Amino acid sequence: MSILQFISTSVWKHLFGKGADSLERSIDNADEYMIFDNNPITSTFLSSHQISADAYISGIIAGICEGAGFTARVTAHSLAADEGDGGTGSTVGGRGAMESGFSLPRRKDKAVFLVKFSEKVLERDAALANR
Repeated sequence: MSILQFISTSVWKHLFGKGADSLERSIDNADEYMIFDNNPITSTFLSSHQISADAYISGIIAGICEGAGFTARVTAHSLAADEGDGGTGSTVGGRGAMESGFSLPRRKDKAVFLVKFSEKVLERDAALANR
């Protein structure tokens, strides 16, 4: 769905300073897509209730989809990060903090935003594809 490509690139970059890490279609369900963010800025530095911050992002995604005429249910999930995934921490503060080497541990899991489109949206998309 082109709306998800727009959300995971343009919208994500404007909101979070970078694009989402991945956009994938579910193998099992044709109506489900997943947006992956390996280090979401809204919950990176939270020690608890990360899923609540991620649920906030789900609401943003759902609102954009709804406003564009793509009715969808969006839920937030956590997925264990792959070992050897990259950096060890996220630096906090400005230049002085970087010079002192002060950093917080990175979030240990990825945020996954599951987008499940309504049947009407899928039917409309299939009809447009057949034109």
